[in-house]
Amino acid sequence: MGDNPIQQVTRRDWMVVLGLALALRLASAWFETVLHPDEVYQYLEGAFRTTHAYSVMTWEYRDGMRADLYPWLLSWPMRLGEWIAPDSRLPILLPRIVMALLSLGIVGAAGWLGARVSRAHFWTAGLLAAFWTDLVGFAPHPLTEQMAALLTVPAIALLARRDWSARVLVAIGFALGMAFLFRPHLAPAIGVTALWYLWTVRFAGFVPLLGGSLLALAVGAGSDMLGGDYPFEWMVNNFTRNIVDNVSARYGVSGPLGYVREVWQVWSVWTFPILALAAWGARRYPLLLIFAVANIVVHSAIGHKEYRFLIPSLSAFILLAGVATADFAAWWAKQRNLNAEGRLRLLVVVWLLAAATVVPVYKARDTFIVTSFTAKAIDDARARPDLCGFALVGREFDGTYGYARLRRDVPIFIRGKGDPKIDPAFYNYAVVWNGFEAELSSAFVKRACTDGEQKQCVYERAGGCSEASSPSEINRYLAEHDM
Repeated sequence: MGDNPIQQVTRRDWMVVLGLALALRLASAWFETVLHPDEVYQYLEGAFRTTHAYSVMTWEYRDGMRADLYPWLLSWPMRLGEWIAPDSRLPILLPRIVMALLSLGIVGAAGWLGARVSRAHFWTAGLLAAFWTDLVGFAPHPLTEQMAALLTVPAIALLARRDWSARVLVAIGFALGMAFLFRPHLAPAIGVTALWYLWTVRFAGFVPLLGGSLLALAVGAGSDMLGGDYPFEWMVNNFTRNIVDNVSARYGVSGPLGYVREVWQVWSVWTFPILALAAWGARRYPLLLIFAVANIVVHSAIGHKEYRFLIPSLSAFILLAGVATADFAAWWAKQRNLNAEGRLRLLVVVWLLAAATVVPVYKARDTFIVTSFTAKAIDDARARPDLCGFALVGREFDGTYGYARLRRDVPIFIRGKGDPKIDPAFYNYAVVWNGFEAELSSAFVKRACTDGEQKQCVYERAGGCSEASSPSEINRYLAEHDM
């Protein structure tokens, strides 16, 4: 098939790697998890509001810190789901499936980087990107950090080739510009990486890269103006509130090495070999390492830290580690005078075992926010023709989906620990946590329960609801608590 390494990778090779990646990502999308409340209250709720004019409103939207572009894009698969099956969970599932499909771009980028070296490199890089837990776990989640990773990592990977046409460079610049719109914190990392690339090519691709980026910014500015705001007004508000006013600090802060602890909690002993292999892989593809490290440095300087902020960097590390695994196998075989193919297969098995040990960590991170029981309870509530009020009793507001899941214009009430009791006349359907059952009136009937320490039960009653104003109504609750 010729001397070109890419030509040695067959269509069947690509189908196997991408097929495996797709199957794992669709499974991840199907099993409902919420990695962070933002994916519900910042993005799915925002998407719902674009078509229904009501939703849960958090402080970020009240303070004008969020752009409408990303929720608007998410609204299209949500609308399709409502059109196909409005009384099902499809409006929530379809955005997750779209995100999962888009995440195949990272797998494709890994395979392409590997195929530029050899077929063996294709398999190690492609397989590791296909099954590594972070890349599968984050794939279906509608978070802007994940969306930025889906854009930046493949775009930077493509810059490994230096002879792209101007049209392709415009597309790469556009992808990087859109990533900046979704996650402005990536600007320093994107800028440093782009400058490094341009320096190596003597700025030959400057105009098309800049043109593509400016086109993306024009899209963002146009979206802002259509929403009645000044271009990038939300970005200024976001910087002012989070960095200048340091409002994000109330959600927790940690020192410059906070991300070391964050990554160690997930990767554990696999942190060292992954980072070592990523550094080895950077000998072939330095731009990905520059991007990943620059992004970590920037975020380490910010007090409020969350694991999800690193997903663009972690994705880049995994791609580099996958390429370097084949290099390590060849070096190992040469040192021991062994068969390189056998070493390579052994290392892939080790990677599989490593990914399996990380899965329980993700499971623990997923289930504490929105349980599958709560999600089903909301589906059942939506199906009640006489639903006039829904209450979450004994848990903070982030323990449930909002109107994007309920899709009924009825009040939602919140009673977290330490909050005042809600008059049960306000609602006729409730999800109640263990220890709060006594707050319901005798008219309520228990319908279903879970087991364990975080026991939840569904209660419902016949009849209507009081229409009086209540401080426990979710949007009033959030506004009064500045949440």
